[in-house]
Amino acid sequence: MIRCSKVFSKVSIFKVVFALVLVAALAAGCAFSAEPPKSAKDTLLWGVNAEASSLDPATSKDTVTHFMMYQIFDALVREDPNDFNKLVPGLAERWEFSGDNTEVTFYIRKGVKFHNGDTMTAEDVYFSLQRSLDSSFSSGISEAIDRFEKVGDNAVKCVLKYAYGPILDVMTNMTYGIVSKRAVEEAEAKKIDFARNPVGTGPYKIVEWKSGDSLILERFDDYYGGPAAIERLVYKLVPDASSGAIALEDGTLDAYYIVDTSDVAYLKELKNVGYVECPGVGLHHITFNVTDGVFSDKRVRQAAAYALNRDDVIIGGAEGYAEPTHCLVPTSVFGYDKSFKWYEQDLDKAKALLKEAGYPDGFDVVFSMQGSSTYMKPAEVVQDQLRKIGIRVTFDKMERAAYLDDVAGKRNFTASLRMINATVRDADSVLTRRFHSSMLGGGNNYSGYSNPEVDASIEKARKSSDSAERLRIYTKVYEILKEDVPLIPIYTETIFMFFNSKLKNVRPHPVYRFAVHDMYFEE
Repeated sequence: MIRCSKVFSKVSIFKVVFALVLVAALAAGCAFSAEPPKSAKDTLLWGVNAEASSLDPATSKDTVTHFMMYQIFDALVREDPNDFNKLVPGLAERWEFSGDNTEVTFYIRKGVKFHNGDTMTAEDVYFSLQRSLDSSFSSGISEAIDRFEKVGDNAVKCVLKYAYGPILDVMTNMTYGIVSKRAVEEAEAKKIDFARNPVGTGPYKIVEWKSGDSLILERFDDYYGGPAAIERLVYKLVPDASSGAIALEDGTLDAYYIVDTSDVAYLKELKNVGYVECPGVGLHHITFNVTDGVFSDKRVRQAAAYALNRDDVIIGGAEGYAEPTHCLVPTSVFGYDKSFKWYEQDLDKAKALLKEAGYPDGFDVVFSMQGSSTYMKPAEVVQDQLRKIGIRVTFDKMERAAYLDDVAGKRNFTASLRMINATVRDADSVLTRRFHSSMLGGGNNYSGYSNPEVDASIEKARKSSDSAERLRIYTKVYEILKEDVPLIPIYTETIFMFFNSKLKNVRPHPVYRFAVHDMYFEE
């Protein structure tokens, strides 16, 4: 078992980047591991619980799709497979920032081949980036980007609306994977779906996509990082997680994405199954409607915070496979303050606050919920804990579409428990969407929280060129949010990947960016 540590190495990286140093140390190598031994098995069979939605970077954004696309496409910037908190060159061999940090020029790696045999050019890169920026699928990560520009024959410039600290993290996202311009244009001319016939530069290329069954990839021998050890990669559709766990145990599958938490303890004990784990990017939290209803009173929200024992919520709601989260961002992102502490359970303080707010005998309240066990299991533990201070919770269980429309969109709710993913692994991703007043309504800041000081602090941190300063600003924001309690952070889930114990070089990643290129089977 390998467990990754929460070392925020990006702090030092940002200092280098925003000092306008040309990341020469990073550019010195591609951060590919040493050539692995010859693989004892030539096919890796990886079970997945859903099909890819589209293998086109410009028309996809869901995690399971990007999980598969990561083998087909490369981005300009990549994470070091040995430490996902470190950014290293990908298809860009180096980059530099302008004096005011509102422009980033990426210098394109030479000699990189596409799966169709073409050599990648700056025109391909510009075409790919601008095409994705123009797509609605990039909206969650591209707010700070104004446009891309081709600069000469070997560089592309990213022009920002304002200095944006996490921009390099954004550029690691598969939304900005590089495609062959010629392949896209030929597909359009021939009315062929590029999303099912992708052409990238990644270590594997597509062979066949069997709808409802499998996606078959084979090694790309001209990959710029050298050919992978495993020749064939097959993503097999196994929608039922229990069936996936059984297939792992009996060796039918070599890996499975994602096992049910109820199977984790059993699988961890099997000698023929290995695993890696790390904190994910999902923050489970309670959201209050702070403008209407009983939770519009800050004292009531504080009482609810004091009522909770979040360790018990983790045990009952996540089978223990999570960690309590003290800031209002996931524990795995840049900007999480490990020294910050949230409310500890204190039922006497909780009851006193309710009495002060005019509810000495408590009250009845409805939590609006998506009906899946992901949310209902922790919500039922919260229900039991709030009952101890007189807050009597019942649930309105809703289908996802209705929930997103009525609760997140129209804000027709009193309280809810749900999860938010950090689409960029930086505190700005969550803090902006959940607390900035510009995000009121529309499914983001649906608590209705608005605080000019928080707005200004988020904006200052986003634009800062100093990582240490950004951390200080975020801690100040956490202190304000702790006082106001528009949300209660509960936990960051633990991400597991289980696989054949003979499969080596499987490294943990919070959003499943696994470098199959480096993997091999031992005898």
